[in-house]
Amino acid sequence: TGLVPPADIRSRLKKTRGMLGKQILAYIGDTVWEFLVLRHQYMQVVRSPFTESQAVRSLKQAKICANLYHGSVLNDEEKAVIKWAMGNTWRRAVKFNQSAVEQVGLEQYSAALGLRTLLGYLYIDEETDDSRLEAIVHEMGLTAPQGEEDQLLSEVTGGVYDASLMPRPATFFLALSPLGHTALRLYVCRYFCQRPLRASEFIYRVKLALRGEELDLASVGFMRDEATEEELGLMKGARDQQDTYSFAFECLLGHLALTKPYRLHQIVSDF
Repeated sequence: TGLVPPADIRSRLKKTRGMLGKQILAYIGDTVWEFLVLRHQYMQVVRSPFTESQAVRSLKQAKICANLYHGSVLNDEEKAVIKWAMGNTWRRAVKFNQSAVEQVGLEQYSAALGLRTLLGYLYIDEETDDSRLEAIVHEMGLTAPQGEEDQLLSEVTGGVYDASLMPRPATFFLALSPLGHTALRLYVCRYFCQRPLRASEFIYRVKLALRGEELDLASVGFMRDEATEEELGLMKGARDQQDTYSFAFECLLGHLALTKPYRLHQIVSDF
């Protein structure tokens, strides 16, 4: 498949459906998709239709997912992964990224997530291997040799399009940069999935999540969407013109820790 790291040195993980969950697998799978598309594009002169907007990307993923599911390439386990990935996944997306769902619709968005999750599963789970991923990628049409689509376009246009008149430079830096970024993202994803965080990394990520800017955004969203009148009153009382929303939010959490710990758990779990 040409993915990184190569199959023979890629340490796969056990039971990723339970250990990582569909959201992480879908994120990894979308990175796999992006890598394959960028690599495929680099081998052609003509612009690939796979590299357009996020909405077009989701629609193409959904169409490919449907074709694969109703075709003969997938085995029962792979079809089960798609069904598992599609189940109610859109609900979280509506809450945190509503526009992504609205652009393509619930069914199309869910199908796109199904394909992404399957690609992530095939890339990293111990129960499968790259031969299955390669078969599916071939069915998707992302394994064309260099110049094949250029030749096809030339034949379709009766020679009007001539790739030989568009010489390829030795290196496409503008195309290599996003491909390299995606390759690095695959390594970073594998790193965090494969091993526990070191103490310094853990502390850094905790501090990053607790930055004032992050808490300000969280508190404003909480006040707008979920806070009760009593909680709003406490936060408004804690905040004056010089104090921040994050300060008021922390005051509320401290109050709930003392008086209503289950409400505190409910609020924090929703973020």
